[in-house]
Amino acid sequence: MSTPYGAKGVFSPVARAQVTTLTATHQPSHPRAGAVPLRPMNPAALAAAKRRAASKVIPPAPTFSRPRSKGSSAAILDLNQPGFSAADEGYGVTPPDTTGAIGPNFYLEFVNQLVGVFNRSTLARVNSLDLASFAGVPSGLTTTDVQIQWDGQSNRWIYALIGFQTGNNYVLFGWTKTSDPSNLPGGWCRYGVGTGSSLNDYPKLGHDANFITIGSNVYSDTVPTFPFVTANIWAIPKPLAGDTTCSSPVSAWYFADAAHLLHNADGSLAFTPVPANTVDASSTGYIVGAHDDTAAPQSKVMVWHIASGPTLVADGDLTVGSFGVPPSVPQPDTTYLLDSLDGRLTQAVQMSDPSAGGAEAVWTQHTVAGAGGRAVVRWNELLPATLTVAQEGEIGSTTDHIFNGAISPSSAGNDAAVFYNRGSGSQLALIGAQTRQSTTPPGQMDAGEIVLGTSATFDQETAFQDNCTVNPCRWGDYSGASPDPSAAGVVWGSNQLTGPALFGFAQWTTQNFAISTGPASAPDFSLSVTPASQTVVAGGSTSYTATITPTGGFSGQVNLSVSGLPAGATGNFTPNPATTSSSLAVTTSTTTPTGTYPLTITGASGTLSHSTSATLVVNGAPDFSLSAAPSSRSVGGSVTSTTYSITITPLSGFSDPVTLGASGPLIGALGTFSPNPATTSSTLTVSITSSTPAGTYTLTLTGTSGSLSHSITVTLVVNADFSLSASPTSRTITHGQSTTYTITVTALNGFSGSVTITVSGLPSGSTSGLSPNPAATSSVLSVNTSGGTPRGTYTLTVSGTGGGKTHAVTVTLVVN
Repeated sequence: MSTPYGAKGVFSPVARAQVTTLTATHQPSHPRAGAVPLRPMNPAALAAAKRRAASKVIPPAPTFSRPRSKGSSAAILDLNQPGFSAADEGYGVTPPDTTGAIGPNFYLEFVNQLVGVFNRSTLARVNSLDLASFAGVPSGLTTTDVQIQWDGQSNRWIYALIGFQTGNNYVLFGWTKTSDPSNLPGGWCRYGVGTGSSLNDYPKLGHDANFITIGSNVYSDTVPTFPFVTANIWAIPKPLAGDTTCSSPVSAWYFADAAHLLHNADGSLAFTPVPANTVDASSTGYIVGAHDDTAAPQSKVMVWHIASGPTLVADGDLTVGSFGVPPSVPQPDTTYLLDSLDGRLTQAVQMSDPSAGGAEAVWTQHTVAGAGGRAVVRWNELLPATLTVAQEGEIGSTTDHIFNGAISPSSAGNDAAVFYNRGSGSQLALIGAQTRQSTTPPGQMDAGEIVLGTSATFDQETAFQDNCTVNPCRWGDYSGASPDPSAAGVVWGSNQLTGPALFGFAQWTTQNFAISTGPASAPDFSLSVTPASQTVVAGGSTSYTATITPTGGFSGQVNLSVSGLPAGATGNFTPNPATTSSSLAVTTSTTTPTGTYPLTITGASGTLSHSTSATLVVNGAPDFSLSAAPSSRSVGGSVTSTTYSITITPLSGFSDPVTLGASGPLIGALGTFSPNPATTSSTLTVSITSSTPAGTYTLTLTGTSGSLSHSITVTLVVNADFSLSASPTSRTITHGQSTTYTITVTALNGFSGSVTITVSGLPSGSTSGLSPNPAATSSVLSVNTSGGTPRGTYTLTVSGTGGGKTHAVTVTLVVN
């Protein structure tokens, strides 16, 4: 991609790459152990530049020296906690490539071979996964150079890294399905682009309202020395808002390769293009790259941006203060040096600066050679739209080297925090921070340094190739800084320290932290409680955790109390007083009324007092009730059985089976439940016999489950009755003859009256008689025919009436 000297231009992509959808493997990776080498544009020139930087005589204090003190205008927001360590990844890869980003609910730290999700309020680790499994890399690849950012415009997290294997290299990227990153295997979409023998080393991630951008340095792995080919820029359209799937089409375009070299505006080869983490809604996310300084000091930074299409717009070079390759950093008690890189930019953050008239500003930094022969962190606030420098400054020291920096404004846009390592032959590498406010003079940080952590010993590593021996100990390669999206004046970061080597492996550790860019606040604390609500059965217990978060250096004890408890309930804190957290145990009694109760938890320390709220829901004990329908049934005579429907109604979460039973003064009756035991309903069948006395009976139905027992009653009315029968049922006679039938009255359910019997259906010319009539037990029916009685078959109906009941039976008469 040749460009006339000094010209600007708009360039189409070289090609659209094939994007492969990847899947988290859920299996720990076993990366190739080793120190990942620093790949410059010109290794020989870098080595010579390092020798020149190391040979300089250290003169008096440099111009940009910053005083070191324990006090500072910036306050650690009591969020300064260890992150990952070499032990977490199995001592596999050096350096860690520490970076992190803050979102609305979580802080994410990504290092070589590990990704982690941390609680925003405490920086406690919520979840972690090895990098290769997380990225779903194809088998055989080693992952490195990971980047992570929060994109507030799409409400997602985005990441990028590379996977390398000779002849089979990949650019890897992806994003969360939603704003929640904590489900590391399932909550992310993952993609990869195979680049063959082109290793897109040192990928830097950025984004704006439309595109995810990746800048890289391309090296050819077809030669053992991995010669530099070109810098490259990738453009990836962002996923649609609200798309929670990973199935939508994904495109990736690149703008340089061996046949299309990426140049600066002056015609020199570009190196390490760094897309800005654009934290506002700008659709123009800038990409910045310092001119390569390995051959000679430089004073220019190239600017590009991605436009619709996509196309790459070369905005041009802007002029900054002269910079050159920094010296390596000495350590106490050893001849091993720390690598301070080669003057490249390592990260950039972009947002509108109200102090610059609302112009989009890019804050960036790099480690360069400073006055006195020591490394310094040079920082810039650039205004790319006009190719000007809003301000430029250095973090330096009269005795120590400053290196491996990261800078970011807060979401206010016109303040900033810079994080870095500081070390020398008499000072173990530490993590320091300095800040500036909107009123701080341009090019300066406010006085004072905050020390966020100090290495336990010097860095050493003898297990890997030439690391720490022929070459300086690999350190960095970069650190992280990002603005808090929820709190103006707060910047979060991650950086590296080191501990004693173990079996020849470097024992790096990381630190995650949050810094206020404003004046330090007075000592105070805040109080929170989790969970916000608990539910308990009357007579039971539950608990809450009260968390005390100190601010402004608060270190006192806090006395805790609770109010709003219902009658019969008590609350006790353990410990009390407390300094960090306490458990509140709430115990209720069986007489505690059911209901929802707002609780107030109060913490007091001296004149300081803060409260927070929680809710206690008291439910009754699990129970059940019984009901029956209908409440009364009648039987008797020919009706010998009936049913009732039994309903079991659970109360307060009751779910156990209930065993049902029936009792009462019923004689000669049988009751059965189906099903039994039952959970919701059952049918009770009650049967009687002919000997069951007439009367009204109250039946008691009982349900039992464990210690619970409930009863209800139903009514069964048994009516007295009788039945009729005849013997024989048929007679045959010749007309003029007589015959008889025996009619039997059978008393049912205590029937005791007499039955009056009648007969109908007799043929003409015949008469009948019943004796006795009325009858209590039986009667003889006589039928007399005459010579005039017609021949035929006749059905005679015999009816009996008594006690308000009437029943009938039929017999047959055949007259020949």
